[in-house]
Amino acid sequence: MNPFIVVEGPEGAGKSTLVRWLAGQLRADSQKVVTVREPGGTPIAEAARKLALKSRHDRAFGAELFLFLAARADVVERVIRPALADGQIVIADRFGRHLARLDSPRPDR
Repeated sequence: MNPFIVVEGPEGAGKSTLVRWLAGQLRADSQKVVTVREPGGTPIAEAARKLALKSRHDRAFGAELFLFLAARADVVERVIRPALADGQIVIADRFGRHLARLDSPRPDR
């Protein structure tokens, strides 16, 4: 099985830039690479991202968590697993650790 590489870090640290650079380096070495971001990567995951991150509507804390989980389930089943099964390297701009922040109460509520 090929690697599943996750790039984590705080906002503005350069995660997306690093993902693009690493993918470019691997592709230049003739590797098959798929990049994903969390949440995102499929139409359903992008819709969940938009609702969770850009919506002005107030929502229950659990609703936001389930939007992120729905996005993850879709990208794993439709993108990540098939790519790995096809022998591709998957590089994720975040995957998982940031969800740990969602299980504690937000200071603004």
